Amino acid sequence: MKALVLSAFEKLEMQERETPHAAAGEVLVRVRATGICGSDVHGFLGHHARRQPGLVLGHETVGEVQAVGKGVDASLVGSRVAVNPLISCMKCRACSAGRHNCCAQWQLLGLDQTAGAFAEAVTIPARNVHPLPEHVTDAAAVMIEPLANAFHLLSHIPAQAGLLPTAAIFGCGTLGAAILSVAQARGLQVVAQSERNPQRARVAAELGAARVLNPQQDDVVSAIMEATGGRGVDVAIDAVGTQETRSAAVKSVARGGTVLLLGLDEMSSSFDFSDIMRREVRLQCSFAYAETDFAAALDFVCRGAADYSRWTDVLPMEHGQEAFEQLIKDPGDRLKLVLQP
Repeated sequence: MKALVLSAFEKLEMQERETPHAAAGEVLVRVRATGICGSDVHGFLGHHARRQPGLVLGHETVGEVQAVGKGVDASLVGSRVAVNPLISCMKCRACSAGRHNCCAQWQLLGLDQTAGAFAEAVTIPARNVHPLPEHVTDAAAVMIEPLANAFHLLSHIPAQAGLLPTAAIFGCGTLGAAILSVAQARGLQVVAQSERNPQRARVAAELGAARVLNPQQDDVVSAIMEATGGRGVDVAIDAVGTQETRSAAVKSVARGGTVLLLGLDEMSSSFDFSDIMRREVRLQCSFAYAETDFAAALDFVCRGAADYSRWTDVLPMEHGQEAFEQLIKDPGDRLKLVLQP
């Protein structure tokens, strides 16, 4: 089969790879479309130790079940499916508690030694595929995985935040846009969203953000304080993950509020913990999603609750190098670039 391989850092090549076979409990999925995630870009640039040359990247994928392994219902063959790329052991204490993202043995398509979905076919446990209705396009289905991250992130909002908590979102890339859509659907009052890229800032406005702030031009913290009468927001959400955005989120949150940390552009940050502690600010990290979050995102897309088609481009997999370079140099208002075999 053909596969787009990370042959060296900053270099992708089309190569011939052996077509995988579905083992017991698995299905073989013929890939129809796979989105480029920010974590794929980090691997491409050499910024991710667990994504090394020789690996096939890609995990935001949709395809058609081509074959099934032993013990799998054969009626799945021919089904068009969304793929949950996070593979958990289903045996450990975390999995038993429904916290599949905290499994000590979790694997992800396109990470470590697990081949990803920038290829003509990929294998995955049968429990990780979910049939799609005909009206959901492949490009729309690719967004289920990013939306699952948003559902999991917002599940961390504590009950004491109130029925309709105020929120600010830092960043409007793919995850920032997904968080905005889910937050609005959950009834959060998103008083502001910050974004450096003017074109993506327009996307945030078109998706319904009440205020869109440019941190290169606006005093984001002061604007959020003004919008909340000096109190700060109940929930500050960082979808970027830099020292700047994490610090701004902490400074923007109200006393007793919650800061949700999802972005990972930078691996470390420092905070004034005397300030955080005296205001009893809750710092909550969020990683990936549980299977219930993926199911919620699947339902969200199937109901048409969010539509990102205006900001999505679909390209042949052979153009993978150019697509990655575009995302690095000038993504414009593109929230998702999708590669098709």
